[in-house]
Amino acid sequence: MGKKVTLFILTLVLATTGQASSWAGQVLEKIKQTGVINAGTRKDAIPFGYINEQGKWVGYSLDVLEIIRKDVEKQLGKPIKLNLVEVTTQDRFNKIKDGSIDIECASTTFTWERNKTVDFTVSYFASGTKVLVKKDRGIGSVETLAGLKVGVIPKTTNEQAIKIQHPAAQLVMVKDRKEGLQKLEAGTIDAFASDGILLEGLKKESSNPNNLEVVPEFPYAYESYACMIPQDQSQWRNMVNYSLVKFMEGIVSDQPEPVAIYEKWFGEENGVTPYPRDSINDYFQGIVDSHEWIPLVNY
Repeated sequence: MGKKVTLFILTLVLATTGQASSWAGQVLEKIKQTGVINAGTRKDAIPFGYINEQGKWVGYSLDVLEIIRKDVEKQLGKPIKLNLVEVTTQDRFNKIKDGSIDIECASTTFTWERNKTVDFTVSYFASGTKVLVKKDRGIGSVETLAGLKVGVIPKTTNEQAIKIQHPAAQLVMVKDRKEGLQKLEAGTIDAFASDGILLEGLKKESSNPNNLEVVPEFPYAYESYACMIPQDQSQWRNMVNYSLVKFMEGIVSDQPEPVAIYEKWFGEENGVTPYPRDSINDYFQGIVDSHEWIPLVNY
């Protein structure tokens, strides 16, 4: 009797575990059943995802996720909600791997090493590793960082870029960009390394932004931003890629709605962190050209 009960329980557990594993693997089916996309993004990465002065969670990545939600809703033929989940540098990969989120769009850089455990969509922005420094320090070339204390967030592409490009720099580990800014303003580090576009946003959080600058003019290493999704989910990835390519196609072909979204965050006149359309258009055009051109009847 005891052996039969034990065998029954074990069989039930294995069956349940197998169902959970199979269910976790079908992201698009889960979204269709629940009507919800669990999407990870940041609250500390101006202009991609952050809390504005009115206390509202906003950002370029949030607008991109909304575009994806609308397209998914249309393709699945049912209402779909977007459930935003905060992610950090430390937990973003684990939340994708354990199924806590279905997609992460923030300011995450594609690397081949990361691609071993998560999948990436097409890129939807590009930046590069630079440093935030106090003005008039003369910092900006490879040589000038030798012997200086440079703050970096551990296990980021920025840390790797500084190690490779500036082997004589003294790396100081910081928890996040906020701590990096605090240490820079306090003078305990000479520079803080991160993506150039994020450093421009970080300046806005300083008590004296006019005393800071982002250097050099050209990045030490270039970064290609993409959304992350769980591995081996081609249908889900294709659906997201369709939305991203259509959005970028709308920008390069000067469609009002996608251009308005881009200009809100990166416009040279009124954008949160200006980034020239000419530069990004060339980048987006290269991505669009590698896919089928989409008739923009929705814009």
